[in-house]
Amino acid sequence: MEFKKIFLYGAGLVLAVTGPISLFTTSGMLAGWKRSWLGGPGVPAAVRSGDTARAGYPSYSSQLSAAIPAPRSPELNLPMPSLAEALNFDVTIDWVMRRWPRVSTGLSQVQLQGYRVPLITGTAPTDLAGSLTYYFNSRQQVARISFHGVTGDASALVALLTSRYRFTRRLTNDPGMILYEAVDENSQPAGEARIRAASVVSASQPHSRFAVDLAINRPQ
Repeated sequence: MEFKKIFLYGAGLVLAVTGPISLFTTSGMLAGWKRSWLGGPGVPAAVRSGDTARAGYPSYSSQLSAAIPAPRSPELNLPMPSLAEALNFDVTIDWVMRRWPRVSTGLSQVQLQGYRVPLITGTAPTDLAGSLTYYFNSRQQVARISFHGVTGDASALVALLTSRYRFTRRLTNDPGMILYEAVDENSQPAGEARIRAASVVSASQPHSRFAVDLAINRPQ
């Protein structure tokens, strides 16, 4: 009987001490995860770097898919521009700075200055999520737009590219890739969109069925 009392007392003491600690630790971990996701540029590092072709799409597609349905952070008020609004060469540097709460700069190319932002156009399968970069020239005009990310259905993107920027389908020797290209009036390359199916397509992740690697030059 005495042993039972000692055992129950010891168990109660352990729960009294470790219970609040474990609860605090768990909530702290969740809060830390939320801050790391919402407080960052909004997408995983592999996407933010723009090196998705080298980093590999499957490494971040599931993270993006999980983030798409989540409500926007009231703290950051992450914008959700439409696809047509995002892929627009008439935007200005001031517009980019005001439209997004966090912008990565210093992404220079030859005679161009890049401004990178997280892009989530919505929660439908045809929406995009990933990293969008505007490259401005010395005249403060957008000379190039690039996007690296995922989508559940590329039909809306393809429709915009073909109608607005005259992209056309090109056949390749790679059966796993859908390629669209654009040329200017001098028959020079003006844009390229590479669309690949994810290595694993899951019904529970409908927003990350395809990886998208897009680059568009300013129409002449």
